[in-house]
Amino acid sequence: MPPRASLTFSSLSRPIVSKPIAPLACQQVRNYASPQKKPAGNVKRKSNRSTFAVVDTSLVDQFSLVEAMRYIRAMEVGRNPVTTKYELHVKIKTAKSGPTVKSRIRLPKAVKTDMRICVIAEGDQAEAAKAAGAVLVGTDEVFEKIKNGELDFDRIICHENLFPALNKAKLGRILGPKGLMPSTKNGTVVSSISTAMKDLTGKSDYRERMGVIRMAVGQLAFSEKDLQNNIKAFMEQLKKEFGALSHRADKSINEVVLSSTNSAGFSLSGEFRETYKAAPKPVVEAAPAQEAVAAA
Repeated sequence: MPPRASLTFSSLSRPIVSKPIAPLACQQVRNYASPQKKPAGNVKRKSNRSTFAVVDTSLVDQFSLVEAMRYIRAMEVGRNPVTTKYELHVKIKTAKSGPTVKSRIRLPKAVKTDMRICVIAEGDQAEAAKAAGAVLVGTDEVFEKIKNGELDFDRIICHENLFPALNKAKLGRILGPKGLMPSTKNGTVVSSISTAMKDLTGKSDYRERMGVIRMAVGQLAFSEKDLQNNIKAFMEQLKKEFGALSHRADKSINEVVLSSTNSAGFSLSGEFRETYKAAPKPVVEAAPAQEAVAAA
């Protein structure tokens, strides 16, 4: 038997590949799965609505003011009647783009707040601020606390003589994003600190956001008449402001909801007390005794 010939790599014939296409010949070919198309029903499309969505009030259970207050008080049993507040949510028909409502109002019966006020003043104005209940009063020491991030207050009032010093301290980048920077437009750069403190603590702020205006209109201890007067004054002011914007924007009230700190919301019907009454039922005469015996 003849010896088996030894094979070597050098003796095997290899295909000759030209240099320009050699890298292509060495590439690995992979088959990627084609992306599956989602059903057309599950595709989320961006809403093209130009106005905020509103509900059809005819499909919503509505309550009189007294009735809504009765339910809310039942949900707030055991809560502090002073710190627990009634909140009004006014939902309006309005465009997403356009002017918004932002203002302040002095209600017939003021709502007690726990607002902490910082006052930038010195001398007699600083003493007046302390007497009015300001939590932080001063100039340079106040600036240092703000720079250190100690913002233990909800509003700042600045005396007009010290406003240049406030701007020089360059605190706008800290106070501006938080809505705390004093300005003459919002009435926080003043000439009389005591008057500004009284005005600030006696008025309620409100503003429109996403087609809804929210504001505390009373405390749980308020009577039905007190709350009615506050709501009426608030709604009248809103209608005046909407009328002033009529040439630039069309706004109207769609729904008014009353809630509290911990309760659900109740859509108000506009009535003070419930207007329904028990309907009389017809009286059915009793059958004579003879007919009853015959039927037996």
